[in-house]
Amino acid sequence: MNWVKSLDVILKLVKNIITIDGPSGVGKGTLAFSLAERLGWNVLDSGLLYRLIGYLSITEGLETTQEIVQFLNKSKIELITNLDEGLCEIDLNNNTLGIELRNENIASRAAELAKEEEIRNAIIKIQRNAYDPEKGLIADGRDMGTVIFPEAALKVFLQASPEVRAERRANQLKEKGMSVIMHDLLVQIQLRDEEDMNRKISPLKPADDSLVIDTSNLSIKEVEGRVIKNFKKL
Repeated sequence: MNWVKSLDVILKLVKNIITIDGPSGVGKGTLAFSLAERLGWNVLDSGLLYRLIGYLSITEGLETTQEIVQFLNKSKIELITNLDEGLCEIDLNNNTLGIELRNENIASRAAELAKEEEIRNAIIKIQRNAYDPEKGLIADGRDMGTVIFPEAALKVFLQASPEVRAERRANQLKEKGMSVIMHDLLVQIQLRDEEDMNRKISPLKPADDSLVIDTSNLSIKEVEGRVIKNFKKL
């Protein structure tokens, strides 16, 4: 079932939603919070919702797709935009989750579960509910402009070479005191790209009307400038 088409309220051309899609390491999250701070909008970190699924699977012992979907449907789940820290958190049944969701074990489990159509459909409803018409939303993910908010007035697709993205990721890991093997990191990125672009459900691709920006040789301010320039034309 296509939840986007079956929702009670289908968004018409919405000027206060900006979607940012693209593979890992292109600067989606950094751009999202830079724009949110400038515009005073909320941020939807779609990847964090999938990490929540991984977290619940491990901590709550939810082993089947049905168990996970049932848990989601009966829970209160809200995204919190923390501009001071430059990150999103999740309010799960009045319990705030943040750093708990950001580890590699959670990420690995989330990647496995994200392939399940029933889980993705349940997440779509939560993602759509993150939009507050009175405030505006920067939606960061891989299918924000193609599936979740196809009626967003401005859709951005960021890209960068795998080598540049591997170098960025390596620097992040080194800052955390972790050792890095660049060849392995590059291979992981290339494999993830191939999987994302060729998956049957919500493949990674720019929307037909996307503003496509290669961030390989651009600063975040230069990328933001291009987005704002196009936003002002709406």
